[in-house]
Parts: sequence; structure tokens; C-alpha cells
Amino acid sequence: MVVINNSDYYSKIPAGRDFNNLPADSSAGTTVGYQYDGFTEEDRFVQKVLREHYDKMYRENMSHSDPMAYVRSKYCDVTSPNFCSYMTADQRSIAYRTEKRMLQTGGKPVGGFAWYDYALKDYKDLYTGGSRSTGYSRNTDKEKQYARSVINQQISELFSSHGISLSKQIDLKFSVNPYTYQLNVSGNTDKDTLSLIEKLLNEGDNAKNIWTHAWLCMHDADNEIVNLQANTIKANQYSLWHEVYNTTGYDIRNAAYRNGTFIAEDGTDLLALFKEKAKNGAGYELYSNRWLEYAKNGWNKENDLVLEIGFDSSGLYDIGQEKGYGIAQDAWVKSSGQSMFDAKV
Repeated sequence: MVVINNSDYYSKIPAGRDFNNLPADSSAGTTVGYQYDGFTEEDRFVQKVLREHYDKMYRENMSHSDPMAYVRSKYCDVTSPNFCSYMTADQRSIAYRTEKRMLQTGGKPVGGFAWYDYALKDYKDLYTGGSRSTGYSRNTDKEKQYARSVINQQISELFSSHGISLSKQIDLKFSVNPYTYQLNVSGNTDKDTLSLIEKLLNEGDNAKNIWTHAWLCMHDADNEIVNLQANTIKANQYSLWHEVYNTTGYDIRNAAYRNGTFIAEDGTDLLALFKEKAKNGAGYELYSNRWLEYAKNGWNKENDLVLEIGFDSSGLYDIGQEKGYGIAQDAWVKSSGQSMFDAKV
């Protein structure tokens, strides 16, 4: 039985991350998925470092008879012996605001963080220097790599718990419908095993989460599509269908275009209904105009954003892009920059 236990990709899963941290909107029965929260692993590490630093500063400030006056002396009074002259003006400003807010909130964490904070100066792969104008290039590639590692383990455990035995030569393809999120499996194993795998991956929101993961991995660090399976036209058609379906409950693929509007099979004017139920005018204008544009030639199934992702004995691998996140594909991620887990203080 192939239980995916490649130590190489397990080593990419950061310590302390929760494998059960599924997307918040996952339905019952979901066992596969990754909660993308907008943070990279570097972001989380920076938050940890800064929280520990400012917790320490809070305790130090509170040890003085007038904590607020002490904070001002460090960052605002150039004549004070406590003045932090080794910091830049931007660094003193962020430190002052942070320590002041923590005094005002009884030491509670404050929102946000700055990559130019002096507390990060020893983390050379994270620290952007002393100015707020110095930009930081967020490495979302590593976060996708970590996500792949987590999902691989989840799939491995799901297969193992149902006694699925696969050869080391296994090579499967998962194809996911972008509207129903129905996942189909094909590949070089017996029909019964394919059927069981398909059943398991269609439980809960497993297939939807696999589609979402594949879709995110098809974008580069600048959020540009880099996969041959996808393009802007397909992405727009996907978002249009979901916006209209979530707003009206109708599947617009079955609507007919007549006299400048769309008529459902039951006779409902879908453009009128969409306008009535749309939450904001801007959204209506965007999607109704896009809808009318597609109507010129009818709904084109060739532009459906059906996504395929491969699966072999090492886990998931990407299809249709030069730089992937599979075990045999992701060497480029390692060379794209040092992880903060390798940072030396």
C-alpha cells in the first residue's frame, strides 16, 4: 500500500500548523482542504517574533512608575538618555504606536505588523530595512508548497483509513467540474479502486477544496495565471456563473438569450431577477455586462474552468505549468529564497 510518507514533503510542513484547519466554510464530511488566510509562512513568523518582542517591551514598560512617560522618552524625546537613536524615525514611530496601544489595551495584541520594525533586524531574509517605503516581496510560493504538503497528508490518511492500496507506479488524474465541484478520477489502477477514490474525494467539500488548491497553484507570485488549463476568459466565466447562481439560484448555462435578456426554462427573466437581488449596483453592472458579452455566442463549454491535477505515489502534482508544487516539481521553490525557518539570528 502506498501511504504517502515522503519525508521530503512532510519536512515542508511548518511545526505547529494544524492539519485539521480546513476552510471555514467546509461542509460536514470534509477531510481534505487547506485554509488560505492571506498570510504566508513568513507573515506568521513575523507576527510571532514581533508579538514576543512587544510582550517583552510591555513587561519592561510596566516596570516603570509611569509606563507611558517611559515609552515617550524612548521614542519621542531626543534629550532623554533612553532615546533609541539607533533606530530610524520610521522604526521609532512604529515602536511608539505599538507600545502605546499595548499600554492602552492592557497588553493585548495589536493588529498589523511592519517588516521594517527594528525587532526584525537580525532576520536578514525578512527585514526590509529601516524605512516604511522599502517594499517587501511576499513569498506566496512557499505557502502553496506547504498547502500541498498538508493536502497530500490528508489524502494519504483518507486513503489509508479506507484500505486503499496503490502501487508505486500509480498515476491518476483528478478532474473537477468548476460549477458542481464533482471530481472524476482516471488512471492506471483497477475500476473498483478508482470508484472508491472518487467516492471519498467527493465527500463533503473535498473536491471543491482540491479545485481551489489547484486553482491557486496555477498563479504566480504576482497572481498571474501560469497554467495552460486556465485563462482570463475561463476565469471570468467561472466567476459569472457562481455570482449569478449564488444570487438567483439559477444555472445560467440553461438560460436562453432573447430580446436583450436571459430567460430561464421556467420563463423567469434572469437579468431582471439578478438586478433585483444583487447586493450592490456595481456588482450588477460588472456581471450583467459580462453576461451579455458571453451571450453573443452562447455559453461556451470550452471555456468552463475544469481543472485537472495529477496524483502519483508522491502525492499531487500540477499539470500544464512549468513550475509546479509536486515533489518532483518544486525544486525551484527552494531556490526562490531562504525560508524563515532557515533564518539565523
